[in-house]
Amino acid sequence: MNLKPKIIGITGGISSGKSTIGRMLASLGAEYIDADEICHRLILLKEFKNKITERFGNSIQDTYGKIDRSRLAEVVFQDKACLDDLCGILHPAVIDQIKLRIDEIEKRGRRKAIIIDAALLEESDLSLICDFVIFINTGKNHRLERSQASRRWPRGELEKRERFQMDLEDKKKKADYIIDNNSTIDNTFRQVKEFWQRYIEEI
Repeated sequence: MNLKPKIIGITGGISSGKSTIGRMLASLGAEYIDADEICHRLILLKEFKNKITERFGNSIQDTYGKIDRSRLAEVVFQDKACLDDLCGILHPAVIDQIKLRIDEIEKRGRRKAIIIDAALLEESDLSLICDFVIFINTGKNHRLERSQASRRWPRGELEKRERFQMDLEDKKKKADYIIDNNSTIDNTFRQVKEFWQRYIEEI
């Protein structure tokens, strides 16, 4: 009889390295579910594109009529009511997609763990289905450098967006496990392997 895979939620600040840790866990044998990737696919669908443009106007579209995520972000991260409206459109479908993926993975029965990488893990009910929640502890300076290098965000953008998320200390307190991501990639991977060997490998 196959045991159900453990469900691991990853949380932390913006540009803390959540997707990096997710990929590390995937390299050890976990299945990785990226909520951002699901969001990006959903806004390409006519149903969601129409709902979003109806709420926020045609100015968020590019010259090809697709939703420009950077323009949409400029709008929703100015006003919490706008962000709440966008979440109301997308998040129920994202959560349904994640739960569907989990069901499919469990039926295949070949994985010891499933990773959920979702920015609003704690704010949604997704944390309730997790066996473990890992908090990625990354200092603000590191996160600022990463956001400017990988996302090309201007100064102040990270702080502006984090105002709309749960306080990092509260996320940290709710977590079951903390991985420090302030040093080298090798040091981070060592901690990931320690977690895997302690809580997953022995299952």
